[in-house]
Amino acid sequence: MTEREIVRLEPGFVLHMRPYKNTSQLLDCLTENHGVITLIAQGSRRSRSDRRVVLQPFSLLQLSWIRRGELGRLTQAEAVSSTLALSGEEVLAGFYLNELLLRLMGREDPNPLVFSCYSRCLSDLSGLSNTPRAVRLFELRLLQALGYGIELQEDAETGKAINSESFYEFKPEHGFTLRNTPDKGPYIFKGCELISLREECLNDRQSLKAAKRLLDLVLRVYLGNRPLSTRSVLKDVYARGFQI
Repeated sequence: MTEREIVRLEPGFVLHMRPYKNTSQLLDCLTENHGVITLIAQGSRRSRSDRRVVLQPFSLLQLSWIRRGELGRLTQAEAVSSTLALSGEEVLAGFYLNELLLRLMGREDPNPLVFSCYSRCLSDLSGLSNTPRAVRLFELRLLQALGYGIELQEDAETGKAINSESFYEFKPEHGFTLRNTPDKGPYIFKGCELISLREECLNDRQSLKAAKRLLDLVLRVYLGNRPLSTRSVLKDVYARGFQI
């Protein structure tokens, strides 16, 4: 028989909710010390349920549960802080982060660094931060935290340091190699663009655009052929000039 797990007051965020039976919900949660887990929130869909108010996305919670097997039963949920004041493009960005985490993280694989990166990005989104910049930096830090970091220090073939004035070709799962002549294309990047990303200095349109192009190429390797659903929702937003 599987041993029963009892966890009390674990820091966590609700990433996704879906109906379960008549009045309950299944919650996919990112927790600090237990990774991504799924919990049953019994009765949380009832109109008078206290949990209905507490269980909101982008709000840091303290979660308690009992589990035997894959599904746990939520026994307590307390808000550590109020739901962050996200609106418009920040909300869309937040749901993009949530879907990205669910697609890239393994179940029950603790990674406190990922938890910290997510918390930091939500804080940035709720402040006066540039939203596309906050998302790009989250993608970069998430890849690093999961062990998929991009080598932005040196040429993959020669070992020489990336030169700001040179052009490099990106080869997924291999790295950057020097191009003898300037060129254009989805896999070609100027050294200064790579250095800006490495130093997290995405303060201008060119560096942000290059960072998005590179991170899209890298994420495609790990996400496979199934696109993120939040990306399709954002197509109309792209047309208005917003770049997640």
